[in-house]
Amino acid sequence: MDLEFLYSLKREGVKLDLDIMREFAPRLGNPQNKFKSFHIAGTNAKGSVSSFIYNIFRQRFSTGLYTSPHLVKFNERIVVDKDFITDEYMETFMSKYLPVITDLMRTRRNPTFFETTTLMAFDYFSSKKVEFGSIEVGLGGRLDSTNIINPEVSVICNIGYDHFDRLGCTLESIAYEKGGIIKEGRPVVLADQKEEVVRTIRRISDLRNSRLFELSNNSIASNVNQGIEGISFELKGMLDTYYIESKMLGSHQVKNIQTAILAAEVSGVDKIGRKGIEKGIKEAVWPARMEILSHEPFVLVDCAHNPPAARTLVTSYKKIFNEKTAVLLGMLNDKDWYTFAHTISEIADEVVFTRPDEPERSLDPQEFSKYCGSFFKKSVIIEDIKEAYEYAIQHYDRILVTGSIYLVGKIKEFTGSSLYPYILE
Repeated sequence: MDLEFLYSLKREGVKLDLDIMREFAPRLGNPQNKFKSFHIAGTNAKGSVSSFIYNIFRQRFSTGLYTSPHLVKFNERIVVDKDFITDEYMETFMSKYLPVITDLMRTRRNPTFFETTTLMAFDYFSSKKVEFGSIEVGLGGRLDSTNIINPEVSVICNIGYDHFDRLGCTLESIAYEKGGIIKEGRPVVLADQKEEVVRTIRRISDLRNSRLFELSNNSIASNVNQGIEGISFELKGMLDTYYIESKMLGSHQVKNIQTAILAAEVSGVDKIGRKGIEKGIKEAVWPARMEILSHEPFVLVDCAHNPPAARTLVTSYKKIFNEKTAVLLGMLNDKDWYTFAHTISEIADEVVFTRPDEPERSLDPQEFSKYCGSFFKKSVIIEDIKEAYEYAIQHYDRILVTGSIYLVGKIKEFTGSSLYPYILE
């Protein structure tokens, strides 16, 4: 019953406002102050970077990971050490704090689903005596619900135009929102190299007396090898030289790994050491990011959902694979689906349009096909995801599933593949 109430809070939508969090958190004893944290923002890559940081720190410390959205079940969003949060804890949390939530409802605009689950994560980390938390920003940064933490390091990944309707129409305005996670006197790691982004983040860092570490100036990757088994390279960091092996596919993961390691280095935590960092990266995965689910037929899934992510996916695919693929494609109607499909058509001749499992925002596959079907030599429309997937594996030897996490998550569920952010032993 209480979990049903939690999910009902989704009707409140997304709220870029910290007022409720600043009232709600003290009533829980400010659990966000009971552990050290890393705060990770960005348009793309923040999930992968969060996973890498989590896997590095759990080598020596009790470590939590908070990300969103989930692929199959909510529990994936909150991890402590190697376990997802339990349904029992969630039920107990909601029962305990339901009076607080209803009280806030009477006096202010209702707490949202994300505000409530963010505090649930912080409360869970506190109860489990987590030493470090790797916290992914939900949307933006400055007014995101997670921005009540005071992290050891603020990390800003690549910045693009996703959610421009909420964050602003220029890279400067979006970077300003992402840079809102920068805290007074705490170091900042910046992976993005675009001039407008660097200028904006540098200005915020200077105002907050926060030392800025630009990835391009503090981390050098060399001897990069990549293939169907993953990537390997040598990394000269600020404190040491690392020999990196990762099961993650795609050259873009090199930069994500560099970002996570630099964050660990500037945090001042020296108990992990070179071997611990190398082991953490080797064990880390981020499900549904260029993940191979099957070899016969060959099924590759990726949660790319905007044009920059599509470009990254296409670039990496071309470097690893020598042949084109069929694509199972479904997107949300608030994304730039036209540009996305045009980009993906570089590596796909045939497409199956379907509808992601997100009723309110899913793009009608008929409309998708009408405007984008001509990008491909052959297109098919199958509304139901399971039927579309079964059609694809019966008709093609090579399939890429992409366009929305709400599509990829369903395919992960159908195939029963791992949802954990590390390699299962």
